[in-house]
Amino acid sequence: MTQSSNETWTVTIVVPAESSLDGAGETFELDVNTDETILAAARAAGVWLPADCQQGWCTTCAARLVDGDVVHPNARRYFDEDREAGYVLLCTAKPRADTTVVVDQYDDFLELRAANDNPPGNSKLDS
Repeated sequence: MTQSSNETWTVTIVVPAESSLDGAGETFELDVNTDETILAAARAAGVWLPADCQQGWCTTCAARLVDGDVVHPNARRYFDEDREAGYVLLCTAKPRADTTVVVDQYDDFLELRAANDNPPGNSKLDS
């Protein structure tokens, strides 16, 4: 199905129960415009999700894509290995289908990046 820029997708945000984020154990459902990032839509709806650079660079907003499809047209760092492993960067991710993501995946995402020798590599991992 093709979507125009004025249409929306339903994005389900799952905050794991073991997360330290506000909303741990909760699930939020948002309507996200096809030209809007998931992070921006979440914050506009009052759902606090972590993000530092908001340019697809720092990896703080990493989430796992459970279902659906997103694009990252403005991510400064998003690699094939990230997509193949099912990770998304919510600060630049724009939905292209009804989508479900599990947030607060920063630590696991850093491990993936290090395993694939992609930045930030091992520099942010606790040794």
